[in-house]
Amino acid sequence: MTERYGASPEEWAYFSQILGLTEDMLPVVSNPNARISPNSKMKSLGKTPSMYNLRNEVGGIRNWTDQRPNQSTIDAWSREPDYGICIQTREVRALDVDIADPAAAERVTHKIARQLPARIRTNSSKCLLAFRLSGDYAKRVIRTADGIIEFLADGQQFIACGTHPSGARYEWEGGLPDEFPTLTPEEFESIWSTLEREFAVESSTSKPSTKKQVLLEAHRADPIARWLIENDQVISQERDGRLHVECPWSGEHTTESAESSTTYFPAHTGGYEHGNFKCLHAHCEHRTVHDLRLHLGLAADDFDDISGEPAPVPAGAPPRFEVVPAHLFASGKPPEWIVQGVLPQAALAVIFGDSGSGKTFAALDLIGAVARGTPWRNRHTRQGSIVYVCAEGAGGFRNRLKAYARQHEIDLAQLPIGVVGDAPNLMAKEDVKALLASIKTFGDPLVIVMDTFAQVMPGANENAGEDVGKALAHCKALHKHTGALVVLIHHSGKDASRGARGWSGLRAAADAEIEIVRSEHDRVATVTKLKDGEDVAEFGFKLHKIVLGMDEHGEEVSSCIVEHNDRSVRDVKRAGSEPKGANERLVLRLLHDLASLTDGSTEITTLVTRVVGEMPFDEQSGKRDRRREVAVRALESLREAGRIALDGGRVTLCDA
Repeated sequence: MTERYGASPEEWAYFSQILGLTEDMLPVVSNPNARISPNSKMKSLGKTPSMYNLRNEVGGIRNWTDQRPNQSTIDAWSREPDYGICIQTREVRALDVDIADPAAAERVTHKIARQLPARIRTNSSKCLLAFRLSGDYAKRVIRTADGIIEFLADGQQFIACGTHPSGARYEWEGGLPDEFPTLTPEEFESIWSTLEREFAVESSTSKPSTKKQVLLEAHRADPIARWLIENDQVISQERDGRLHVECPWSGEHTTESAESSTTYFPAHTGGYEHGNFKCLHAHCEHRTVHDLRLHLGLAADDFDDISGEPAPVPAGAPPRFEVVPAHLFASGKPPEWIVQGVLPQAALAVIFGDSGSGKTFAALDLIGAVARGTPWRNRHTRQGSIVYVCAEGAGGFRNRLKAYARQHEIDLAQLPIGVVGDAPNLMAKEDVKALLASIKTFGDPLVIVMDTFAQVMPGANENAGEDVGKALAHCKALHKHTGALVVLIHHSGKDASRGARGWSGLRAAADAEIEIVRSEHDRVATVTKLKDGEDVAEFGFKLHKIVLGMDEHGEEVSSCIVEHNDRSVRDVKRAGSEPKGANERLVLRLLHDLASLTDGSTEITTLVTRVVGEMPFDEQSGKRDRRREVAVRALESLREAGRIALDGGRVTLCDA
């Protein structure tokens, strides 16, 4: 019988279904004899979230603080006898009394008047006291003469059930807890203050009183925070200084707002130098601090009073903001296009994709047609000049221009494309002014390309609305003064399904968005957003290498050109998931045969054994038998491609 080092299925079910902690639970390999994967950064077993890989080696769980498992995942983990239970301290928090001296540890726990469930080990006086506490909290530590008392909070975890690396099992004093009692913030602070007063030998790492003074000064210095506080718009305040407020646009929300749905970070809190505004409702995800200032009437830096009579309009002069009757407004010109149905005559467009997807080649192919005034993919283009800000890879772009000219048999001297082989900083007003002056000297272009967006906003936070908003405001200024469409070449995020990297408001600000996807040699440009058109157009292409010549060392100088085809995103994604080589095809064939005899899945060990059995191997060769390693690699490759799924030691064939 297999020894169970981890939690029992009943314990998994208890913490998940009785205590309601499903989304906060993770596995931890509790078998002290397990082998850590040589590719893992883990230093020891049994203390951090971890799992077995296909080679039965232990590895840490990537991005475990973002994991929120469901019940079926919990059930699968409960079937592995080596998996203990790890609890993320999102709501259930803990005081970890890391004191080896039994008498000293007893003095600490005795000071906590309220009875809290205690997790213990028979071979140690160290213990952990768990409770529920809502809100945002950071780790705190009290250093005593005999050890430390640590408060486990956001981004941390503790082991609830399983085996400690010493070999002793974790237990709960008096049995599994009936519940984790809820402490109010005041009760928790009282407990913490008592422990600090009685046992601390040096100042705690948390200094609420000093921090309160810092936050008070931050609120006083921030005009938005001051306005929100003085006008009773603050619902609650967090310890880090953020203010939960009533959303000014709550009437446009489609769902009910929670207390913490809308937050304002005063300047110099939350990592924001100039303050930040964030609302979790989808309708407001693009709102910025600038929008909030406008709504509150604080848009001007000097907060001038704009009430009263407007300035008189000189006789005969047209009003600056004319109100036009609807029937006359509707009879105006329809939206104009630079490339029909692809690039509008507007302010901002974004072309994004993964590194190596070919987004710069696709952009050059598109704007090259505009510069030449020739149709692009049978779509009408408006001819005009281009300014291309090559903020990275200037040398490579030189070769791409040469390759483009050779492909289309044109003289680059006749192509109205101007190149800036430098990286202006869109976060600096002086750089933007200097760039505008150079563009004006070149002549007002039809399109300005920024390649890449990240390189023209150095040091800025791509995830912060304030930073990206400032860069976009300068892009809009370039458009205003030149009339050009500003095209940003950008990268995809880690999760490609969520679009371009960084702040979600970038998509909202764009008049057009084009995504480049790639699988092997196939690529597709897809119009994923178009304010005044149909955003479903797809344009397949491949990159074809051409040799431009030889350098002074006799080495080949080459680049690529774009070759159009009719491939679709569906074609590319399907090609990307095709099995690679005979081994992956063998795995899929045998999995299909085995799964057809069961409920649609089969044991990993059974499948691997069958795969190894059908792989050729000459036992007389004297070579090492590597068939099992090859089979496991094929399984891992198919899992990454989404062709198979693993659950509790079983393999399932995914839908094609």
